[in-house]
Amino acid sequence: MKTTIFVVTLLVLMVFSIADAKILFLDDFEQDKIGEEPSRWEHLNFNSGNAKILIEKDPADPQNKTAKTTGIGLYIPKVNGREGWRDYIWDFDWLWENDSFVGTIYRAEGGLKGAESHFHGTRRVGGSNIQIYTRKAGAWALLGTGQFPNENNVWYTHRLVMKGGQHQMYLRKRGKELPPADWHLNEKPVVEVDNDTFKTGPVGMMGITSGISYFDNMVVVESIADIDKVRPVSPHLKLAATWGVIKTRF
Repeated sequence: MKTTIFVVTLLVLMVFSIADAKILFLDDFEQDKIGEEPSRWEHLNFNSGNAKILIEKDPADPQNKTAKTTGIGLYIPKVNGREGWRDYIWDFDWLWENDSFVGTIYRAEGGLKGAESHFHGTRRVGGSNIQIYTRKAGAWALLGTGQFPNENNVWYTHRLVMKGGQHQMYLRKRGKELPPADWHLNEKPVVEVDNDTFKTGPVGMMGITSGISYFDNMVVVESIADIDKVRPVSPHLKLAATWGVIKTRF
């Protein structure tokens, strides 16, 4: 009886703790089926192409599920309040299978209508350049370029910090141990720009041309303090344990 009371009390405390957290979105894709589209994401109608992003096995760990991009396709989270996202920290794990253009979108204006209006963060060919663009009225405009030597078939941790018009993108190789939640404060951004063309809107996954990439462990929060509430205790574990408590919020 005492054990039951303890477990119930612990669950209640966890729920209240999460309710106070400013966690905008989480997904580790473990609830999805291999070969199907990610269930917590919407497919944007993009003029340049509408390839599907599908759930596939992690090339580094067949027991793990990830979202795989092949060709040009854009997806944004199915979550309330996404239209108002402005200041946040966006973390995820990213693996590039081949030497090609692959990317992300963020502040996609107008939700499902925002495919042609967003910021675009991208890894370029050559294993070095990381860039940020705007996409508006069918045209791309380069905002900034940074250097980050990288390899194919290696998992990296991506972090984008947005505050007003300031964009700071960080990347690091995923190691055996998790870095502290505020690891980026001791590093220089790979790319940093100041541009407020798009005021608000959700983040998203994007496939580009012949690029093949994998996304995992999506976390969008409003502060560093929220990161430790949702991330796993090891770089090789998933978000599922926390997700079981948080999922009712979405």
